[in-house]
Amino acid sequence: MLIQSNLWLAAQELASIQMKYAESGRTLSEAALCGAKEFVEWQHYPTNDLVDEVSGYEFYYHAHSADEMPNGEHGHFHVIKRDAKSFHHLIGIALNQKGLPIRLFTTNQWVTGEKIADSEMVMKSIRGFEMVTKGRMALVTKWISALLQLFFTEIEGLILERDQKIVQLVGKQGNRGLVLNSKKHHVLTECKIDLMGRLSDHLLVVNS
Repeated sequence: MLIQSNLWLAAQELASIQMKYAESGRTLSEAALCGAKEFVEWQHYPTNDLVDEVSGYEFYYHAHSADEMPNGEHGHFHVIKRDAKSFHHLIGIALNQKGLPIRLFTTNQWVTGEKIADSEMVMKSIRGFEMVTKGRMALVTKWISALLQLFFTEIEGLILERDQKIVQLVGKQGNRGLVLNSKKHHVLTECKIDLMGRLSDHLLVVNS
């Protein structure tokens, strides 16, 4: 469980990064495109994903076709942890057209091609999230790291709920492999988030 001081630091980091983008006239969603002039459906940004070879963490930003995108969303990050033989998806973070995070979600195994890991392993990976990134994406990496901390409770709830939903679906269909590869089940769990509200909770505190 994150202590209050860590949450305050995460909120401060996020507020600082959002302010830097606002002052430069850019949005986080624009920065996530890694300098690309066009935002092409399904294409990963950066092209080969952003990977920290030492830690095994990576992420990419993309969008689905217009008819598959929730209303008001610009695109989303997929945050991933790799080991020597496989990888598992940690969380999806959707942004609106203003570059603000508005939704967190988990996906079924077939969506990213991961080897789905249980909630304990996923949460361990999220708690240990640390990427060393240089260049234009360094600020985006810091933003993701801070967001994972500030919304840790919501993320943990979604991942626990994801595992419960898989168990329920297996109970109905009788085969875990079929469930994990069923195109009927794309997003398994999701929740809306309010960054500005959360920042207010942790930063705009009147000292007594």
